[in-house]
Amino acid sequence: MEPQKKNHNGCGKARAKPDQKRPKKYTHPLQKGIRDFVTTRIPPSDLQEYNLSIETFMDGLPKRYTVYQPLLLLPPNALTTPPAWGALYAALNASQRAALFESVVANFRTMGVTHVAMNAPIALTHPQGQENRIRSPVGLVPLYGDFGTAPSVSADGDGDMDNAHPSEKDLQSALWVHTVQNQGIVQTWAPLYTMFSRGNITEKARVLGHAGVFEGLDEESLAGEAVGDVGVIDMYAGIGYFVFSYLKKGVKRVWGWEINGWSIEGLRRGCIANGWGCRVVRLRDDGGLVDRPIPELVDSLDDDTRVVIFHGDNQFAAGILDEIRGLMQPRGNWNSIRHVNLGLLPSSHGSWDNATKMIDMDKGGWIHVHENVDVREIDKMQDDIVAEIKRLRSQNRPDPNPVEHSVDCRHVERVKTYAPGVMHCVFDVRLSRTKATN
Repeated sequence: MEPQKKNHNGCGKARAKPDQKRPKKYTHPLQKGIRDFVTTRIPPSDLQEYNLSIETFMDGLPKRYTVYQPLLLLPPNALTTPPAWGALYAALNASQRAALFESVVANFRTMGVTHVAMNAPIALTHPQGQENRIRSPVGLVPLYGDFGTAPSVSADGDGDMDNAHPSEKDLQSALWVHTVQNQGIVQTWAPLYTMFSRGNITEKARVLGHAGVFEGLDEESLAGEAVGDVGVIDMYAGIGYFVFSYLKKGVKRVWGWEINGWSIEGLRRGCIANGWGCRVVRLRDDGGLVDRPIPELVDSLDDDTRVVIFHGDNQFAAGILDEIRGLMQPRGNWNSIRHVNLGLLPSSHGSWDNATKMIDMDKGGWIHVHENVDVREIDKMQDDIVAEIKRLRSQNRPDPNPVEHSVDCRHVERVKTYAPGVMHCVFDVRLSRTKATN
């Protein structure tokens, strides 16, 4: 018997011939999920019909994805790029598509994925043409898993209000996802009904003091007042983007306004996950409270209630807060409002008047104005904001005593590019009150 031939390393196993190609391994979970599906569920004859091989499109498959447990969010081109893959996907029937996403989910199982959807930019209008004031993610495409009842917009109705007041059944049946960001802050939302902006992470970090300039959350800039004694207003609270950063920084309480009931439920669930007490207060169309009068609301608040979120139009904010302050201040449990956050894009101009009324008239404070600005007009926008807020502050003073209202923009934060030539900026405007000199 002839001895087994050995390779040059002395090993008993013969090397593959140079012209033998080993199958390429794909470890990227999205690519691997697609390959597993194609190799097990698509007959080779079908690939030949399209003059395709797996290698034709595998290397060109998109690799970007985002996981918000339990959701895998794919980019808009995930099922069309490269063209060879797009043609194959378009030819799949419903059963084959379900099998495809089962294969993809299986490769993301260690990340807690059970659902798949395709992302899309937030549209400024609904398909019927109404303004998308509550920034519903109307372009999100569910691909796999139960997301709850799809949102509907009546042809002749209000595009916002059709989905701004979900029922308890709607809330319980929807898919809720979460992510963890700055210093372990949990944020929760229903992706079929509520947007989530990853680009705000830098501004949230700034509020926390991790990056950039954010004046007014330290005893020095608060003139000796402790951060834990300060109140904050968020006029567009959403799911708690900035609310949670203020709470993590240590402010006593945040009073928020929001018209989207889905966002409010996300904020409430996020508060529970982070260990903060939250009270949701429904407003009537005239600004009155639905469930109880303001004195009863005030009586029900305790130190554990870190967030009071009003479900309704923020045009009534200053009047409501003024009545609440009038009841709490004599009791010694009022926390002066030192910050107002105005996080609406493309412009928060409609809330500037209310904001100037709510900043503590004696101690002053900061208004954080979010605006989309032509990059060539940022300096001009800064001057315009300061001039208008100074006018409103003087106009809204509560007494005729001669005072000088000092208003200046302390910092302009360029958060992110919103569109070509357009920047999402935050203008940190400080308001102070000093006696006029003769």
